[in-house]
Amino acid sequence: MTHQPITIVITLFATIFLLNSCDNSSKAPSAAPQTEAHSQHSMAMMQTMDAMMQRTNALKMTGDFDMDFANMMIEHHQGAIDMSEIQLKSGADPQIKGMAQKIITAQKNEIAQLRNFVQAHPTKVAHQQQMHGGSMQTMHQQMKSMPMSGKLDHDFASMMMTHHQGAVAMAQEEVAKGQHTEIKQMAQQMINDQQREIAEFQAWLDKNRK
Repeated sequence: MTHQPITIVITLFATIFLLNSCDNSSKAPSAAPQTEAHSQHSMAMMQTMDAMMQRTNALKMTGDFDMDFANMMIEHHQGAIDMSEIQLKSGADPQIKGMAQKIITAQKNEIAQLRNFVQAHPTKVAHQQQMHGGSMQTMHQQMKSMPMSGKLDHDFASMMMTHHQGAVAMAQEEVAKGQHTEIKQMAQQMINDQQREIAEFQAWLDKNRK
């Protein structure tokens, strides 16, 4: 009889330990599927970049600087739209999702303008120059080497900054070497818009780093 209180205490502690273990085991795995899902979405965004580069590499360069810029920027914009749609569907941060929607809206509109330009202007090859391939390749290599955090909002912001930097480099070439005022003005507007968005993404990343 003297051992009964000790036995009761031991049993009580064992029960508490088991309950805590069960509780922790039921909670611990919940974060893993979420992280894995975000990592999959980040990889899906990278796959859209690979697809964009495949389409760009398949383009036949005409030697018409303005025409080649327009055709390449159409594919570049489509890559940004594809990334942004993944973010809009699966991201969490309201500000970043809002920026993704803004990119979709603006760049769909710019694709329509670029296609109108291509259709309205016959190709000219008198001023043959190498067009923009280096900027695209550099951008793609930088994005491929970028470590993915598994946090979709952060990965989207980082990837889109690099993507925008590629667009800015291409647009700066167009402003410097293009012939058509219309497309040069579009390129300058792209520079202004995307440099502003790069700053917004950087400010968000600085604020949300852990």
